[in-house]
Amino acid sequence: METSERVGRYVRMVAVEGQGPELAAALLRVADGMASQPGCLAYVVNAAPDEPDTVWVTETWADATASDAALNRDIGEAGLGAVLELLSAPPEYIEVTPLGGPGLP
Repeated sequence: METSERVGRYVRMVAVEGQGPELAAALLRVADGMASQPGCLAYVVNAAPDEPDTVWVTETWADATASDAALNRDIGEAGLGAVLELLSAPPEYIEVTPLGGPGLP
């Protein structure tokens, strides 16, 4: 696989005040579903230690087709409806190209 085919992103989500733990729990349920999605190399939910209502997701996909297919599933099926209800603002995305390192094939 060419490394340039991989797709990565960091997604920052901020919950409604006081709802950070609930947002993290909802995203962990989404992560469980992503584990079975073809081409999902990583979908890691991260807490921000100095921002209790902020959750980061680190995603790595084999290619754009795999990312698009997984993220364009029905919102209810993916579990994203519960996530959207907890957000105080739209998610912020940082697109990256994963090059390699431990954990990547």
